[in-house]
Amino acid sequence: MGHAALGPVRNPAALADLGDAILGVLRHGGSGHLLFNLVMIAVGGAQTERAIGSLRMLGLAALCAGAGTLAQYAVTGPAFVGASGIAYGLVCHGLLAAAGSRARLWLIAGIMAVLFLEALFLFDRVSVVTHAVGALIGGSNVMFGSLFGSKGPVLKPMKLTHAGRVAAIIEETDEDDALEAEQGFLAGDLEGMFVLMRGGEVIGVTGYALDEQVPDVAWLSWTYLTEAETGAGLGGWMLNALLGKLKALGIRKLFIATSDYAEDGVPIYAAAHRMYEEFGAEIELTVPDYHAPGEARIVYGLENPEFEHKPEPGEHPEIGLAITGAAREPETDGTAGLIWEGRPAGIAGLDDQLEKVRRDGARMAVLVLPSDISEANAAAFESHAFGKCGRLSDYFARGLHQDWWSCSLEADRAATKN
Repeated sequence: MGHAALGPVRNPAALADLGDAILGVLRHGGSGHLLFNLVMIAVGGAQTERAIGSLRMLGLAALCAGAGTLAQYAVTGPAFVGASGIAYGLVCHGLLAAAGSRARLWLIAGIMAVLFLEALFLFDRVSVVTHAVGALIGGSNVMFGSLFGSKGPVLKPMKLTHAGRVAAIIEETDEDDALEAEQGFLAGDLEGMFVLMRGGEVIGVTGYALDEQVPDVAWLSWTYLTEAETGAGLGGWMLNALLGKLKALGIRKLFIATSDYAEDGVPIYAAAHRMYEEFGAEIELTVPDYHAPGEARIVYGLENPEFEHKPEPGEHPEIGLAITGAAREPETDGTAGLIWEGRPAGIAGLDDQLEKVRRDGARMAVLVLPSDISEANAAAFESHAFGKCGRLSDYFARGLHQDWWSCSLEADRAATKN
C-alpha cells in the first residue's frame, strides 16, 4: 500500500533526512523490489506467527523496521528505501524457530555468509546494515528468548495460530498423530489445550479432556515436547503445571492412554513413558492387541496430589447387566466395545452381541464395567472366554474402580472355519 500511495523511489540519493528514511520503509525502488520483500515477509511472517502469535510478530516486525532504519541511517544517511529489515528479521526468526538445535547452527552460518557476501559485493546497492540488524533481531529473539515475553517456561491456552507449530512438534514423534491433531485444531478442538512457551517460542503442547462419565476425572490429551528441548525436565514441569490447572477444576485423577507401538523394534513412546513414571504415574491397565495385533493399549493413572479427597458413596444398586449393542473402538483395527445397561442381577444378551460382532469381522471384544458389577459377574465372563485385563483404580469414586475385560474372537472364527 505504501508503494502504491507514495510511489516508487527512482533516486534514493535524493532523500534528505531521517524522516525520509523512516517513511522509506513504505517505499521501494520498483515493483520487483516490493514483490521480493513482500514474499519474504509473507513466508517468514507465517512461520513466526505460528511460533509467537500475531501481536508479538507485529512487535518484532516494528522493532526490525525501526532499529534497522536507524542503524542504516547512522552508517549511510537517508539514501535508502524498503522494508527489507522486516523481511530479513521475520525470515531469520521463522527459519530458526522451525529448526532443531543442530540445524540452527548451520542456518546461522548460512545467514552470516549471505550478509558477508552482501557487504562485500553489494554494499553500495542494497541496505546491508538494515538486513544485518533485522536478521540479528529476528535470530536473537529465537536464540536468546523473546524481547516481548517471559524468559522462563510458561503454560498458556492454545490458540489457532499455534496449530502449525504444535503439529510440527508432534510430527517429530508421530506423523499420524500430527495429522489427526492438526485436523482437530483447525476444526476448533482447542478446549483444554495448552502450549508450553519459553521466550515467546512454542516448545511443547499438553492438555486434557474431561471424562464423559465421571465429572472429576480427566484424560491427558496431546502431550509432546520438541526434540530439541527433551532431557531438561520440561516435560515434568509441563505436566505439573497442567495438574495445577486441573486442581482448580476439581479433577482428582488424571488417566493417560498410550500404547507400546514400536518402529523397527524401537518403542516410539518410551521417553514419554519414562516421564510419566518419574512423575509418579503407574500403569493400571494393559489390553494386549487392542489397537492392532501386537500393539497394546496402556493406561497410566496419576492421582492429583493437590486434590483433597472427601468420603464418597461406593456401589451401584444394580449388579447385573444386559448387553444391548456394540461399537468399534476408536484408534483400533477390529476391536469392538460392548454396550451395556444395568439390571437387578444376571447377564443378558452377551451371546447374541458376541455373535453379531464376530459376523461383522471384529477380532476382539472388550467390556468395560464398574468393579462391583464386574466382580459379581466374573464367573460368567470367564465362561465366555473373557479375561480380565486390569482396572483403573478409583475411576468412578474412591473404592469404585473401572474393570476391563477382553475376549479374542479370532480363535472362535478359526474353529468355525475348521
